[in-house]
Amino acid sequence: MYISKLELNDRNRLVHNDLHNIHRLHQRIMQAFPDEERQKARSDWDVLFRIEPDSNVVLVQSGDDVLPNWDLLPINYLMSTQDRLRSFDLRAEYFQPGQLFHFRLKANPSKRDNVSRKTVGLHTRPEQMSWLARQATNHGFHIETVDVIPSADIYGKKKEGIGQIKINTVLFQGILQPQDPTLLVRALQHGIGRGKSYGCGLLSLKRIS
Repeated sequence: MYISKLELNDRNRLVHNDLHNIHRLHQRIMQAFPDEERQKARSDWDVLFRIEPDSNVVLVQSGDDVLPNWDLLPINYLMSTQDRLRSFDLRAEYFQPGQLFHFRLKANPSKRDNVSRKTVGLHTRPEQMSWLARQATNHGFHIETVDVIPSADIYGKKKEGIGQIKINTVLFQGILQPQDPTLLVRALQHGIGRGKSYGCGLLSLKRIS
């Protein structure tokens, strides 16, 4: 896997526009990957991203198959940095019950309404905590502690004449313990929940010594 830490140049007009249109930011990030006709390029290459809180830093995670080339982004889109891209090995044996990890997850807690069949956001803290508990069970980990931090809604627009994209988001931060390493690795690779094309679902871990 690869993790890229991108510091966006907020003096660049394109950056300003992209940060106010999450669909445009998604398209910009995908410019660093091969220009192939794919219906599901983001999921094919396991691309996930997250705008870090109170900053212009974007973390981008991608799979082993493709090395992103950030030089393909527009001139002066990124601030100068020498440590943009790192590779890491992701194996199930690295995660065992009893270990503790700090985690961060910007997510879109939501459900399918039984009557309308539309996706609706979960806005109360109990609903969001229940959503996270279900995700933990389904993805092979147990939440030890967690802070639920309100996060601004995400907006975007694909093109004129099509309705606006609006996604409610929450930032979860805390400590988790692996339960099923295989499921946890899958969650790390493919993300958690809805809105993965729009900056949600990237689960980040840091081992507690």
